[in-house]
Amino acid sequence: MRTTQAHIDLTALQWNLEAVQRRTDGTRLLGMVKANAYGHGIIQIAQALSDLGVHMLGTAYLGEARELRSCGIQTEIIILTPTEANEAEEVARYQFHVVACDIDQMQLISDAACAQGTTVPVHLYIDTGMMREGFRSAEAVAAAEQISKMPGLRLVGVCTHFATADDPTSPFLHQQLTAFESAIDQLTVAGFSFEYVHAANSGALWMSRSTHFTMVRTGLSLYGYAIGAETDVALRPVLSLRSTIISKRKAWPGESISYGQRYIVTEECTIVTVPIGYGDGYLRGLTGHAECIINGRKYPVVGSICMDELMVNIGAEDYPVGQEVVLLGAQSASNGEFAAIDAIELAEKAGTIPYEILTAISARVPRVYHGGTARPTDTITTESPNV
Repeated sequence: MRTTQAHIDLTALQWNLEAVQRRTDGTRLLGMVKANAYGHGIIQIAQALSDLGVHMLGTAYLGEARELRSCGIQTEIIILTPTEANEAEEVARYQFHVVACDIDQMQLISDAACAQGTTVPVHLYIDTGMMREGFRSAEAVAAAEQISKMPGLRLVGVCTHFATADDPTSPFLHQQLTAFESAIDQLTVAGFSFEYVHAANSGALWMSRSTHFTMVRTGLSLYGYAIGAETDVALRPVLSLRSTIISKRKAWPGESISYGQRYIVTEECTIVTVPIGYGDGYLRGLTGHAECIINGRKYPVVGSICMDELMVNIGAEDYPVGQEVVLLGAQSASNGEFAAIDAIELAEKAGTIPYEILTAISARVPRVYHGGTARPTDTITTESPNV
């Protein structure tokens, strides 16, 4: 196994889940595991969340949902992007929850469900301002009436998605919330009731309890981060990204490091090479901005980040080949020094968001699971396109 590894702390995952549960006062939880569980490993995280009692798992695509079922995970699964025409039969076969964003789309699923003698649970998706998919608030009742008459479909939920839940200064979340509540009121007057009413993502669930309804969709906060909102507990990052020094050499003033000669050495130093690069999801956009941690101390990543390697200036230090390097996470040294780098810090340096930092970590980086509900057979997951 490569020494470059993503370590996944399932004890931290449980800690974060319990923090969300306290915040939401027992409201049902939909654990988001799309995009390889935000880079943490979809099968292992979904199994851990199922063991911890989440009510439902959220995927973006049919393929993700199918993978969970094929691995024996029986927790309810919702696919949160519109079903494509060629997917209707499989959705009906597995009876996954789906979002209703278009009447023609629902008709295809209805036909497939009838042909198979199954029933598909449907969540009416209300577009309150995201402008990505769904029915406008004024169309909600008419859409619900049409869908409720389609055989093979069971209208069980209503939902929306907030565009600015990570910005506590934006009034738009409250505008969207008002539009969603108005749609629910109209649906109620028309005689509809729903088991699942959900709107809150991680940002919204911390920002306002009025967004919780009967279920919350939490993703990023499960993995240790709350963006734009104050939490009542310190969340714990679940993933750390670690590697080792594989080579080192002296460098002298005037010499250049890596592609494009973007970094010129100004004084005698030691340059070490670490076997991780943008091919592993360590973004090339971090070139000239990133740091890593060695022996509890931060050092600059220098020169262009390569596909498979990066270089670090350790100054006058003399760390051996094989010394641990932390790219994301925390490290303590025997001398008492301590340093940490989280996904928010890396995102700021790369000009992106922590979601991208985590989901970018590629399949060729082995995931190592420990703590919490880790199982002996899952402790080490080697490289695989399905990781």
